[in-house]
Amino acid sequence: MVPANLSGATRLVPILAHPVDHVRAPRIYNPAFAAAGLDWCLVPMGVHPGDFAATVAQLARVDNLQGLNLTIPHKAAAHALCARLGPEARRTGVVNTMRIDADGQWSGESFDGVGFVDAARAHGVLRTDRPVVLVGAGGAGTAIAFALAAAGVRELHIVNREAERAQQLCTELRKAYPDIHADTSAGSLGRAGLAINATSLGLHAGDPMPFDPAQLPADAALFDIIAARDTELMAACAARGLRVVGGKPMIDHQVAAQIAFWRGAAA
Repeated sequence: MVPANLSGATRLVPILAHPVDHVRAPRIYNPAFAAAGLDWCLVPMGVHPGDFAATVAQLARVDNLQGLNLTIPHKAAAHALCARLGPEARRTGVVNTMRIDADGQWSGESFDGVGFVDAARAHGVLRTDRPVVLVGAGGAGTAIAFALAAAGVRELHIVNREAERAQQLCTELRKAYPDIHADTSAGSLGRAGLAINATSLGLHAGDPMPFDPAQLPADAALFDIIAARDTELMAACAARGLRVVGGKPMIDHQVAAQIAFWRGAAA
């Protein structure tokens, strides 16, 4: 969705991704900007990881740039480019929101975690008395894992295609939250109160499902953070009668915080 009043006065917020064809964020952000009375426009940009640092440096020279939104696979690389980091970015090592400050340096923060937890609470699927299984330990998965621990989850099982990354994330979580039980056991799906898809699987029709939904208990819930489309995993879980939440609520719950950050508020 392109704002009807787009002009040279419009402030731009590029969302950088690779690939970029799945990005539907303008449908959420641009109406939110308009509702807040802001002449801003979110624009998807496909940026190869090898070109990311150079692209960000050039974007810093755009006069009407308001800030950047980062998605797969740029969140860790964005963290490395920020001179100043908010508390979530420092804790997780990932950034999904950047702005240029008056001194020309980038500030960055991660709002994925707070967006996820707030959405999970609003939809009644966050239970701290049951195990949570998180599939995917990339930028969004990392932010979600730390937010879950901060929200009181005490049993978290992390599954990732690269097992070493899942192990590393568990170690980081236990260091920050000594009371949490965090491991990489995929077998815990059978006891899960909440299963989370934080992978990119489901962005496109025909993607394999990140796990077998038949393994989940009948009283479990699924939160699939894919916002571009309703995934096959969501359909399979809904067919079993499980509670299902898609990715849009997670974005809805972080937009206001991102807008405040882009306007210069402390993270």
